[in-house]
Amino acid sequence: MRNRRELFTALLKPKQKGFAPLPPYNFNRFLFSKFCGQCIAESLQAPCVRVCEEIYNKESKSGILKISHNAVYIDFETSGCKLCGECAKACPKGVLEERLAKEQNPHWNFVLKINELTCLAYHKTLCCTCKDVCYSVLGKNQAIIFSGLFYPEIQKNCIGCGECIGACPARAIILESCEN
Repeated sequence: MRNRRELFTALLKPKQKGFAPLPPYNFNRFLFSKFCGQCIAESLQAPCVRVCEEIYNKESKSGILKISHNAVYIDFETSGCKLCGECAKACPKGVLEERLAKEQNPHWNFVLKINELTCLAYHKTLCCTCKDVCYSVLGKNQAIIFSGLFYPEIQKNCIGCGECIGACPARAIILESCEN
């Protein structure tokens, strides 16, 4: 039974070849591809990743910025981004812009979407975990609202923090690549 479930989960999961969610505050994607790998090679670990780990270690979690294939990406599996701007301040190459951090504009290379095929609420199971997490982050301006009890929608005021991704028991909240 377990193998069948894994098979269907794999079939339903959207495939995004080559997509990596980038850290926040990156306006010029060309700079990211040009300088990020140099920074990693020079210091063996990017300063943005180190500062992220320091911030999250205070809560006994690892940072959400990771390194893979000589590039930095963001991993929302354990937690969301606090949008603190420290990664932008630590970036020695100017790839992550402090100006965007001060403006509270993360300028992500993705948008959050709800996969209706795997979302429990879309299958008439009472689940509002994503809404509860969003409410704890944004308060009354929450970005996830429900039509009735069963149809969650991510609104335009979503800040992309990703807190809902790791909280979703069905892993139904996904990242979709976008060009800002």
